[in-house]
Amino acid sequence: MRILKNVAIVLFILITLLAAAGLLFRPRVTTVERSTVISAPAEIVFDQVNDLKKADAWSPWKDSTMRVNYGPKTAGKGASSNWTSEQMGSGSQTIEESDPHSHILIHLDFGAMGTAKARWTFSPEGEGVRVTEAMISDAGMNPAKRWMSLMSDKMVGPFFEQGLASLKSVSEAEAARRNPVDSGNSAISF
Repeated sequence: MRILKNVAIVLFILITLLAAAGLLFRPRVTTVERSTVISAPAEIVFDQVNDLKKADAWSPWKDSTMRVNYGPKTAGKGASSNWTSEQMGSGSQTIEESDPHSHILIHLDFGAMGTAKARWTFSPEGEGVRVTEAMISDAGMNPAKRWMSLMSDKMVGPFFEQGLASLKSVSEAEAARRNPVDSGNSAISF
């Protein structure tokens, strides 16, 4: 019995030290961010993100079991959707800010997993637009969530990279569709 009591005391001390270290040395707020340059007008790229239904074409956050329901508004400030999935869990999103061709701020609610913000920014770069996707999460005073934030970049970053690559492909295809390049087959008249 004495051995079990000593083991319990040691475990209690270790857990207390880990919790204290998490609160003292791990940041409360974690940001994961990725960006890419897309050769398309800002309004085309912005529209792909601003309209929640259009995300079906490029978002990596889906699987075959996912069921999505949209709110009465699907684009711009106040647009919302919720989802259930065997693999991705359940949650909802609501666009809180939508400044055309500049930025979008989305509130994400993952139920028991907590909440986060998704921030999209769009800035002109060359003939295209630099798109930056970020997820900002606040662990509050939860030391376990603060320690989990160590893995955020490795867990979420690859999804951002995949989504931005798909967004680039979809946006550039839409830009080409709207403004087809002259193929040289047209006759020149003088």
